[in-house]
Amino acid sequence: MKVERLLAIIIKLLNTNRITAKKLAEEFEVSVRTIQRDIDSINLAGIPIVSYKGSNGGYGILEEYKISTGLFNDIEYELLLTALNGVYKTYDDKQLKQIIEKLTSIKSNGNVNQTSPVWLDFGGWGPTEKRKEKINMIKQSIESNKVLAFQYIDINGSYTEREIEPVTLILKINKWYVYAFCKLRNEYRLFKLGRMQNMKRTSKPIEQRERSEHENFYQHNREMVTIKLKFTQHALNELEDYFDLDHVEFGDDGWVYLTESFPEDEWVYRMILSLGSEIEVLEPVHIREIMKERAKKIYDKY
Repeated sequence: MKVERLLAIIIKLLNTNRITAKKLAEEFEVSVRTIQRDIDSINLAGIPIVSYKGSNGGYGILEEYKISTGLFNDIEYELLLTALNGVYKTYDDKQLKQIIEKLTSIKSNGNVNQTSPVWLDFGGWGPTEKRKEKINMIKQSIESNKVLAFQYIDINGSYTEREIEPVTLILKINKWYVYAFCKLRNEYRLFKLGRMQNMKRTSKPIEQRERSEHENFYQHNREMVTIKLKFTQHALNELEDYFDLDHVEFGDDGWVYLTESFPEDEWVYRMILSLGSEIEVLEPVHIREIMKERAKKIYDKY
């Protein structure tokens, strides 16, 4: 097919300095005239192909247009492509896909190593289609400078109608967040993508607002609390999502100990409760009492 041949010619030209029409015709089993028409089509598509005269002549892509294949070695190409493909699994962006295709086509050995020792996937578990739809809608809202409307579910399960002026999409671990000016709270806030429901773009323009140059995406007004925890080694699998396990201490009694600071809110309580009998709060006393009270309510239900 012509399209496949055109793509093959582009890749060939990216990976070689110059090649004659005759050699291209022999390789693709077509006439020299057909190759010349293909070159004209590629030029019309915006890829500048130059015809060089002389004994070392032939067709070649304009040097200023090409990325040097010596820019990265094979290992560096593999690492870069692995990282970009990992992001693409969750961030379905057309430009990102084009970058991956370009890097793949100019890779120094012409092939992508399918047995890379590193595999990155930021997509999370389960279906991702709905998440990608939300991400694309937020991205379109930022690019079109339009306010975004949705229902937001807080950690207590309450719904509020929100209109925001999105500034930045943030991927942290495998969770997406949106940093935006909230028109309801009249301040910049961080919104968790998973709690945004019934999202839609409005026709309202985003206002130009001043923001502090020292602004911190993760700034919050919640009071911090230092928690000392005691838990089983079996619970390490769960806790590694929340803590830096380099800071844990393994006691002679077979228990694992950790002291960590968190903003005290419902998330902390639920995280501790989710581990059941695998974990115990040693300090502070008031959180021990909260856990005791909630555990009793659970016990009373059964």
